[in-house]
Amino acid sequence: MEVKNEKNRLSDALKQNAQKWAAVALSVADDPQVVFAGNTGGASATAGELLRTYQIRQRLCEEKGIETYGMAELIDSLSDCGERDPIQVYPFIGPSSSVAAFRDAAGNLLGCITVLGRDPESGRRNLDFANGRM
Repeated sequence: MEVKNEKNRLSDALKQNAQKWAAVALSVADDPQVVFAGNTGGASATAGELLRTYQIRQRLCEEKGIETYGMAELIDSLSDCGERDPIQVYPFIGPSSSVAAFRDAAGNLLGCITVLGRDPESGRRNLDFANGRM
């Protein structure tokens, strides 16, 4: 799958979801400056690994005052998956906001985490922190 198609694929899936996290993610994904920043196969982890990681990340983001959209809903979705179910993560990064999309093995969108930053540098730092890279 081509890189451009990853962004279209995400937008199409988000348009079919009426939840607030999906609307916020769609507003970021539809920004022409937001680009797909991963490989087309997605980074892979198990649902159990991601569940534990994002439960911690949610608490830390709240403590640090980093506003995220969709993290609680993603945690709920991951809780419904089997511990060893493979999940692919697809990052989309823009100058002041970012989206991480999570798909199951069948390619179904489980959820997204959207981080909105006040400026390009804080947006990148916030995404790095939310995704455990800091």
